[in-house]
Amino acid sequence: MVGATRGGLAPAKEGVGKNPERYKLVEPGTIFYNPMRILLGSIALLDEGQPPGITSPDYVVFRTRSGMVHPRWFYYWLRSEDGAAFIRTLARGAVRERMLFRRLVEAEIEVAPYDSQLKFARAIEFVERARAAAEAQLEAAKALPAVYRRAAFTSAEAQRWTRVRLGDLLLEPLRTGISKPARPGADKECLTLSAIRGGFLELSAKKTVGVTDKEANGAWVRAEAFYVVRGNGRLSLVGRGALAPRVMPAPVLYPDLLIQVIPDTQAITLGYLRHVWGSEEVRADVERRARTSAGIFKINQANLAEVRVPLPDREEQEGLATQLDRQLAKSDEVRKSAEERLAAVNNVPAALLRRAFSGDL
Repeated sequence: MVGATRGGLAPAKEGVGKNPERYKLVEPGTIFYNPMRILLGSIALLDEGQPPGITSPDYVVFRTRSGMVHPRWFYYWLRSEDGAAFIRTLARGAVRERMLFRRLVEAEIEVAPYDSQLKFARAIEFVERARAAAEAQLEAAKALPAVYRRAAFTSAEAQRWTRVRLGDLLLEPLRTGISKPARPGADKECLTLSAIRGGFLELSAKKTVGVTDKEANGAWVRAEAFYVVRGNGRLSLVGRGALAPRVMPAPVLYPDLLIQVIPDTQAITLGYLRHVWGSEEVRADVERRARTSAGIFKINQANLAEVRVPLPDREEQEGLATQLDRQLAKSDEVRKSAEERLAAVNNVPAALLRRAFSGDL
């Protein structure tokens, strides 16, 4: 089973249903799309050399006419800005817009000379290989932080560290923030869940809320406090943590979906807490203690306080935090470089299409 996604060809999310004879054959050189989601980019090409498959009976499957329109050229044109504009002119629907095949075949488009299409088709093969290499480099760069943390927290030495309850490392009890909806024009600001990014609070991720001074009391973000996500629809996102900056540029509240952690920095350094909180061991402990209700995973203050934290002495904590800071900064540079390479590669098809139309290929 194959499907069409915003990224192109992909395995189908669901298996074959009760009537397999209704599924449509997809052979090399075939373009197919989801008529209900084509405006979101759900269109794909099964290229030459790829094994044939089947796709949903709800999909539109077609081939271009040989010698007139090359399938690889037409597929990339449909995914271009011009192609997207063309699709929007054909989409119809009272509830959800869709593009039926009869509208596609009745429409007229400007087609590049066939020899230019062939040159584009050959050139795009090299682009796709470069894209695959850039994507692989980006995925490897994204994996580096986890690799560095795993090396730091799963070593033989790390296994000998004492495991300490989070609750025993605090100066104050854990507490949640305020529960108030956004209110445009209100005089106070509150963080949103998207403020938890990369181990640090992103203070620009906020909304205005209408609360009194009394309601806001005790719910202000504190400098160098640690904030943990209390609930989320995805278990992997519950318990993520982020450190507030040393100096707060302006007062901001935190919501009740975050739990405030005030660590005893004589027992656990801030830098070490930020790194160890992202370790596999702590993540697994958090997820074990989370509970689910109505599709939402949550961890309360009592269960969060029971999470065990691997704890070396302060000197080791500081050395490990410094080492990981350096490694993660380097991995961030590698990731950004890989993103720039991928962005550059992704711009090539549009440039090639322009050259194909102008006859420069």
